[in-house]
Amino acid sequence: MALHLIFLAMLVAAILAVLLPLARGAGRARPAGLSALDLHHLRLAEIARDRERGLLDAASEAAARNEAARLLLRSVEASGATVSEPRNELARAAPWRGRIVALVALIGVPALVLPLYAMMGSPGVPGRPFDAMRESSAGGDLGTMIGRVEAHLAEHPEDGKGFEVLAPIYMRLGRFGDALRARAEAVRLLGETPDRLADLAEARIALADGVVTREAGAALDKALLLDPKHAKSRFLKALGLEQDGRREDAATALRALLADAPADAPWRAGVEAHLAGLTQPENAKAAAVATLAPAAQADAIRSMVAGLAARLHQQGGSAQEWGRLVRSLTVLGETDKARAALAEARAALLDEASRTHLLQVAQATGLETAGGSNENVAPPAAQEVAKP
Repeated sequence: MALHLIFLAMLVAAILAVLLPLARGAGRARPAGLSALDLHHLRLAEIARDRERGLLDAASEAAARNEAARLLLRSVEASGATVSEPRNELARAAPWRGRIVALVALIGVPALVLPLYAMMGSPGVPGRPFDAMRESSAGGDLGTMIGRVEAHLAEHPEDGKGFEVLAPIYMRLGRFGDALRARAEAVRLLGETPDRLADLAEARIALADGVVTREAGAALDKALLLDPKHAKSRFLKALGLEQDGRREDAATALRALLADAPADAPWRAGVEAHLAGLTQPENAKAAAVATLAPAAQADAIRSMVAGLAARLHQQGGSAQEWGRLVRSLTVLGETDKARAALAEARAALLDEASRTHLLQVAQATGLETAGGSNENVAPPAAQEVAKP
């Protein structure tokens, strides 16, 4: 009921907004029986009186008379009458036109609006936040735009600029496979530049869940050959060094990047934060995990182990790194995965020193005994998982 009263008040306000100007206009209407020439004479008489009272000087009086003459001419041109033609008929018609407009405002507007609202209005529908509407509209517009560009590229596969424009949108939407294909096409069609090669490497890394793969590293090497100071390539290359276990080399690379960076570089704070985490003591991550609640601690450990497994599967690693993965999986109770990782490590590392180390890991974790495999696994301490 309150909503209906509000709407009624809005309707009344709208009608008054129409009627009040009409009422003011009617009050200022020309007196009945006066022609344009009669009004001109009245204006001239008023000007003369103001001159006699000293309100106007000679120049002002002349300007006022000129303005009165212009008003007379405009009035005659608008009406199409002569200066001496009476305006009685027009004067009598003007009030009727005002009355007709008033009747339309009072009767016609409600008669039109209320039935339309009764048929189409939905006052019971809950409100929708404007931000949500805007996001929905933006999402629809973005999807439409992507569809148009994709259709264009299907017809013009040689348009490298189109691929270059579309790739960042794919990245933002998490469509990393599409982004990789688009960036590879951009490099093929437009040529290799440091920016394009770094973007290509970024797409490969995103598709590999953050792992700097061999292919991504090769693209970064090409970018740095073209521009040894290219900031994005240097940062991604440092990430690769970190993932290879070369933390000191990664920290050195990041320090050199910051030394060459402008003080107002927008990415400077992010690099500084990453360097701070990289240079903390090696057992800091393990200590941080140990302070978490049991459920959060388990999630953090599993995340760290999954990252290590992904990197070793993509890039390979040393016997020590494979051994750490096998021990971590054993601690988590994932014996089958631990055996699979051990087998993958033995297939990749054929030198005698590595095979000896892996055998020691297998026996220490209980995956194997001196006489062969062992199904009864006795996991080591949980802190072993969190070691970097």
